[in-house]
Amino acid sequence: MDHSNRAHLDYQLGGLENSLLDLSSMVEKAVDNAIAALKHRDHRQAQRVIAADRTLNTRRYDVENDALLLLATQQPVVSRDLRYIAAVMHISGELERMGDYAKGIARISDKLNGSPPVQVMVKLEQMSVQANKMLHAAMDAFIDHSALEADRVALLDDELDDLYNTVYKELLALMFEDNSTVDLATLLLWAAHNLERMGDRVTNICERIHFVETGELSDGPGSHYRPTE
Repeated sequence: MDHSNRAHLDYQLGGLENSLLDLSSMVEKAVDNAIAALKHRDHRQAQRVIAADRTLNTRRYDVENDALLLLATQQPVVSRDLRYIAAVMHISGELERMGDYAKGIARISDKLNGSPPVQVMVKLEQMSVQANKMLHAAMDAFIDHSALEADRVALLDDELDDLYNTVYKELLALMFEDNSTVDLATLLLWAAHNLERMGDRVTNICERIHFVETGELSDGPGSHYRPTE
């Protein structure tokens, strides 16, 4: 590939990267807004999250189409370029699923018959902050082309899992103590589960970044590998 073609390909790859970052920002906003709707039982906020998910889905497919068009028109032959474009399509799918989890939380907020217990809501907010922190850091690793940073971000999923286990135990205890809270607690468990799954999706993104930068596969989706120093 000559210099001019390389420069043009790099420009188009940069466009894909920017589109992916925009999609990631939409997910972070959706998570924040869904948790706010849950905390305040805000129907309008919940409906905005649900409506915004349609735009997020459309943007995901736009990213995939752009990536496929780039493959068809530029026909990159460098293995890293091919891994990069494949990663963009894979990551866009992971982001779309995270948007679905946020939408699910928004729908849960509309179904609550009572307010979430304060202690549980605090933990759910902590989970949402952790999930968004992981996502933001993973996308930074993607931009910086850093397999090491991606590996380190994946390890943060342990903290999210610990928060989930705490919420799970607290809600089970609540149900045993007061049968009238079963419906409320069950819905909140689903919200916590959605947040926990977001961490798994970010881990998948990190594994893909690791593959792009090293050409090496990790142990599979959701695996917890240790970073190479």
